[in-house]
Amino acid sequence: MEDFLALAQTRNFSQASSDRNVTQPAFSRRIRALETWLGVSLFDRRSYPVTLTTEGRMFRDSAETILTTLYANRAQFQENQIGQRPDLRIAAATTLNLNFIPNWLRQLEPQTGHLTTHISTQNFHDMAQNLAEGEIDLVLQYSHSQVPLFVETSKFMTHVLTIEPMVLVSATDRHGEPLHDPARAGDRGGIFPYMGYSHDGYFAEVERILFAHHAENGLILQRLGESPTSEVLKRLAISFGTLTLLPESCAREAVEDGELAVVGGEDWQVPLEVRLYRARDSQRPAIKRVWGAIQETKQQETQMKRT
Repeated sequence: MEDFLALAQTRNFSQASSDRNVTQPAFSRRIRALETWLGVSLFDRRSYPVTLTTEGRMFRDSAETILTTLYANRAQFQENQIGQRPDLRIAAATTLNLNFIPNWLRQLEPQTGHLTTHISTQNFHDMAQNLAEGEIDLVLQYSHSQVPLFVETSKFMTHVLTIEPMVLVSATDRHGEPLHDPARAGDRGGIFPYMGYSHDGYFAEVERILFAHHAENGLILQRLGESPTSEVLKRLAISFGTLTLLPESCAREAVEDGELAVVGGEDWQVPLEVRLYRARDSQRPAIKRVWGAIQETKQQETQMKRT
């Protein structure tokens, strides 16, 4: 119907097809298809420029009315969607969703006011694509200096929110003592049961770097199971009485409850950045408020360190 109205206004197939951003042959086929569906000719092609037939003039009124109604409905639907849309749509790794984001949002409130949120877990590729396309507003992800995330700096801005250690933990016995501790083996080596990260998880490469560092000590970590998700590995380690690597926030509650114990010492810990990403060209007020609050906090921390 939009093709039809464009041609009715310009009376020129070439101009109308250009206005509709389609090739002239495709535009002509679409007009023919409409006429076939209606069962009448809408344009008199014997004249130049073309003119509307009697049926064409009747259909123009109908088309204008129908399109006006359709666009009014679409505008209302979009307005309703915007009204229901949360202030922030956040995607993050599962561990960050569970153990970092709730407290982080609460800490922001004095500067940003309360922000309604929709929080989801996605793989990083989908996060980056949805962030670039405006489907989500913010991405939080762990990052390690030797395992960079492939992010186009021209499209995204980033902040390091905090540094969190990744720690080696062991399931405990009934007295709360760790079942395994590589630090006790010293230079003697040994075989330790372990739950590890599958290749599709970001921490698989972090894990590989740490193990390579300790390979010369003769330690063997016998992989009994794997998952890309820290929360799953935590439960597996507790259930099967093994070692695993976890972000400290993921392990904290189980350590406090005596189900896990941090082992290995600092030599088995890896510093992780918690990074926040946003689209560089985003103009949403809520995102600007969050970004401004973070920058203000960073400036205050810098000033305190100087003093």
